[in-house]
Amino acid sequence: MVALALSAAGCSGRDPTGALAPSSPTPGVLGGAGSGGNASGAIVGSWQLVTVLRLPADVQTTTVTWRFDANGICSRAIQTLSLVEGVPRVTVRACREELSGSDLLITFEGDSAANRFSVAFAGFSPDRLLLDGFEYHRIG
Repeated sequence: MVALALSAAGCSGRDPTGALAPSSPTPGVLGGAGSGGNASGAIVGSWQLVTVLRLPADVQTTTVTWRFDANGICSRAIQTLSLVEGVPRVTVRACREELSGSDLLITFEGDSAANRFSVAFAGFSPDRLLLDGFEYHRIG
């Protein structure tokens, strides 16, 4: 029952970390990811993936929230919550992003090398972003 409540809370379409207030929603653009430059309108906004792990003596959730702005600025927040501990742990990293074909290049603040993520949209939906095969849902 508690695990179900945690799952429902994590998938409510809100940012439970409070670390990434959604910017003004930008309507998704159907189609491919653009070529070069900063993020196209297709990925601008906030995206979230919630994972629930049921352990013998605990239930843990991990919520990853990405925010992509039209000007190439991004951030990633990761919140982990253990039911046993009851205290959420949040890490937020600022970054810059560049969309290049079907690849998203992310350079985190303080890093010199970019991380490469494959980008696609599940079921051709502008609200279901696939980053390296993991499905994120648009929350803003």
